[in-house]
Order: sequence, then C-alpha cells, then structure tokens
Amino acid sequence: MELLAPAGSMEALEAAVRAGADAVYFGAASFNARRNAKNFSDDDIAFVVSYCHVRGVRAYLALNTLISDAEMQDALSLAGRAAAAGIDGVILQDLGLAKRLRQAAPALPLHASTQL
Repeated sequence: MELLAPAGSMEALEAAVRAGADAVYFGAASFNARRNAKNFSDDDIAFVVSYCHVRGVRAYLALNTLISDAEMQDALSLAGRAAAAGIDGVILQDLGLAKRLRQAAPALPLHASTQL
C-alpha cells in the first residue's frame, strides 16, 4: 500500500512529506487537471524530484488532461524532462499520449488517472 498525496504547491509538498506520504503527485505549468493548484513550473520538476528522493518519497507528474495533436510534442517534451530528472512515473488520462510515451520512454512507469 502506498500513501499518495497531492502536492499543488511547495507548501503542500513539504507538508505531505513531513506528514509521512510515501509518494506525491504534482502538476507542472500545463497538461494537468489541477488548474486551481499553484503547481510547479517546468523548471521546478528536477527540484521537486530531488527534494522527494532525498527524503525517501516517490514523485509522480500529473499529465492528466487530453492532449491535442498540436500539444503532443510539448507534452512529450515535458514528460522527457521529468524522466531525465528521475520522476517515478507519470499519471495520465490520454491514451494517445500513453502510446507515444511508451514508444519514446519505454521504461517510464505510466499510471492511469481517475479521469481515464
């Protein structure tokens, strides 16, 4: 069993980690359904992953919106940066994105969002 907590801001991330979450999920500036959260900039992803991993917490990136054809390359690029930063997985909704991620980053764990 894993206690997975949302981390929509730095304050929420710190609170989840201090409270004993096994893992957190967060959104970047785009492609996530947590639009009311503060979210993190694309440049913050590496910091969030490092912050979590140093403390023994897994980090998942929420890419859980439907992706248009025009957005696909940007979504893949974001996922690629997250993978390079050591993200533990991506939470997604779009099956087209899942297929493309499987081709581009076969080792990247993919998880179904509740929106799926």
